[in-house]
Amino acid sequence: MASLAASYISATGLYEKALIRLVTLGQPRTGDAAWAKWHDTNVPYTLRITHSHDMVVHVPVELMGYSHHMSEVFFKGDMGSGATYTLCEADDSKSCSDGNLTDLSINDHLHYYDKDVSGYGEAGCTGNGAESFIPFVPPQ
Repeated sequence: MASLAASYISATGLYEKALIRLVTLGQPRTGDAAWAKWHDTNVPYTLRITHSHDMVVHVPVELMGYSHHMSEVFFKGDMGSGATYTLCEADDSKSCSDGNLTDLSINDHLHYYDKDVSGYGEAGCTGNGAESFIPFVPPQ
């Protein structure tokens, strides 16, 4: 939804595209290759943060014509303080989450930055310490 909303804001000119910042966690694919290319041009500051074995980032599948937009920040394992990541400047990259299509888990979709994201939402977005976490954003 965040990706579609950012695209709408850019397309309608509600904000200048250079002012729009989109950061998602565990985002599924949201459009076809043409839409992804349009998004890359019109929402240039976009980061899709993905967690190691997150299965949701692989749906809908590419064989159905869906593609990711750029750019992906891939955490291969731990997402705690000081964790290492790979930045992939591609719509779908084998160097990031697309390199792991056989060992997938819903658990990694429910846990980002060592926080139980699902539990946080179920608790009304309070408690769990998640309100104090700020997603990593690589320097420009």
